Amino acid sequence: MENIDEALNLIELCDELMSTKILFADKKIDKILEAIATSPQIYDLLTECMGQFNKEKEFDKAFTKDASGRKIFVMPKEEYKILALVFCLLADIGNGRVSFDDLIATYFADENGRLDPSAFMNTVIKPFKDLIADAFQVKGESEEEEVVSELTPEKLEELSPEERLKIVPFPIERSSNYLKDPEHVCQTFVLAKDTAIEMVERLSEERVNEQTEDVNFMLHCAIIACMEQDFDLLNGIVCGLKYATRGIKSLKYLMRELDEIVKAQIKHEQSR
Repeated sequence: MENIDEALNLIELCDELMSTKILFADKKIDKILEAIATSPQIYDLLTECMGQFNKEKEFDKAFTKDASGRKIFVMPKEEYKILALVFCLLADIGNGRVSFDDLIATYFADENGRLDPSAFMNTVIKPFKDLIADAFQVKGESEEEEVVSELTPEKLEELSPEERLKIVPFPIERSSNYLKDPEHVCQTFVLAKDTAIEMVERLSEERVNEQTEDVNFMLHCAIIACMEQDFDLLNGIVCGLKYATRGIKSLKYLMRELDEIVKAQIKHEQSR
C-alpha cells in the first residue's frame, strides 16, 4: 500500500509539473527528485533501469537534429531507456547542469521560436509518468482527464463544477510562455507592484467616480498578481488598464511605465 501511495504522489507531482508555468518548473522538478529519493521502490526501479543505460550514448541519440538542421528531441522506444533518460535529465536540471529554460528554447520551441513547455511535458514527462503508473498499477489524474475529454456535451453537464473547471475546448495562450528572462522575472513583479502602488496613491487624489473606482480595483488586482507572481494575470490586467485609465491625466505616464515594465519581459510582442 505504501508503494502505491508513493507512486501516486510521484504521478501527482508529474501532473503538477505538466500544468505549471515555466517560471516554477525548476521547483516542481526538485519535488519530483525528492519524491524519487525518498521512495525505495521507485528509486530501485530507476536504479535497475540505469544499470542497462548508457547515458552519453542515449543522450546523443535523443538530442539530435532533423533534416533541416533544427535541434529536436527524440524519445527512445525502450521503456527502461525512457525511465532512465528522463530521470537523468531531471537530475541534470535539478543540480544545475542543464538549464530548463535553455533546454526548452533549444529543443522544444515552436516553429516561431517561442518557448513551448507543453511539448516538453507531453514528450518527456508524460511517458515517464505513464510508465511509473504502469509499473505500480496505479491510475494518474491525466488518464481521468482524457476520459473526460471524450464525454458528450450532455454528459459534460453532469460533471461537478470542479471537474468542469479543468476543461477548456482550446489551448490556453499564456504570456508566461514567452518570458525573455524567466530567472529574473521576480524583479519585473517588484517594479510593476511599486508602480501600481504609486498609481493607487495618485488615483486617491482624483475625484471619485465610476471610472476611478474601476481603475482602483484593477490596480489592486495587478498588485495581487505581482504578489502571487502570476505573470499571465498581470499581463492581462495591464492590457485592460491601458484602456481603463484613458482620460485620467495623473496616471498617463505611470501607466506607460507599467506597460513598458511588463512588455520588457515578453519575448514576442504579438503574444499580447
